[in-house]
Amino acid sequence: MARARSDLDINMFRAIEVFMAVADMQQMTAAAAALGITQSAASQHIGNLEAALGVRLFDRSSRPMTLTHQGEVLQRHGFRMLNVVEDLRQDLRHLQASSLPMLRIGILASIATTLTPGLFRLVRERLGVPELILSAGLASDHQAALNLRQIDVAITSGQFVAMEGHAAHPVLDEPFLLVLPEDYDGPVDDIDAIAARLSLVRFGADTPVGRRTDQHLQRCRLDLPRAMEADRSSMVVAGVMTGKCFAILTPSLLIDGLAEGMNLRLAPLPFAGFRRGIQVVSRDESLGDIPARLARECALIMQAAVARHMPGFADQVVYHAAANPDH
Repeated sequence: MARARSDLDINMFRAIEVFMAVADMQQMTAAAAALGITQSAASQHIGNLEAALGVRLFDRSSRPMTLTHQGEVLQRHGFRMLNVVEDLRQDLRHLQASSLPMLRIGILASIATTLTPGLFRLVRERLGVPELILSAGLASDHQAALNLRQIDVAITSGQFVAMEGHAAHPVLDEPFLLVLPEDYDGPVDDIDAIAARLSLVRFGADTPVGRRTDQHLQRCRLDLPRAMEADRSSMVVAGVMTGKCFAILTPSLLIDGLAEGMNLRLAPLPFAGFRRGIQVVSRDESLGDIPARLARECALIMQAAVARHMPGFADQVVYHAAANPDH
């Protein structure tokens, strides 16, 4: 005999954590992997939660899974509930130590090598935090990690920061550039002539940069021959290094490769340009001025790096936080 809802053995908080992960990723398998549990365990949590609440939270007939109206209501409440619990954790940390015991930062993989030494010095020497935990990834990785409380701060790009409970501190705004092999000797102001000699190597359509680039090319009515796609800037740049491809990337997507000695030819886009921003994002104000200080440090580091490795394009990057006084 089925048990009554009140008799269900359910850890409500854990079930809501699982629900928020599935709602964010729209996939049971991916959410389970992010949480470090099996898919069957995640399904059990969702099933128990639906039984306890007496509603269906997901429309399982659609792919990817979508939230029902009741699921959308729970998601709005879920953000607040998880933020309250995280605030409690932060308060208890501060009661146990005079400073934060650790700081977990998600960082764009393309600028991780450039930023890490400076961030380490800031966090250890000036902020007095004894342990720094860095994880590199894509902007989409950071959104999920912030929502799941796996990181405290993200140095990232994208537009998800308008979400309730998130605060953003802009770092920079940068243009997309034409990236060519060093020995390319053709015209750089005619995209058709470039495409006749080279194929486009690009970020995959499931990455934020890939989607942004595809959308812009569609707006410009450009259908360029494509040879390869990847989900890391280092692999895209490696495609250009073959001498057979060109790419469309920003200075921050190029900086680590240029710092490692990769020889490339850069030029302005030979069609309507577009830009992207990088910002430091935190869930709430519990970290005080730390996110703002991280944003300023990132801006100063990137400003120096771009001036060193891409002097011809340094004045095209706008640094929002570099001029702000440190605390």
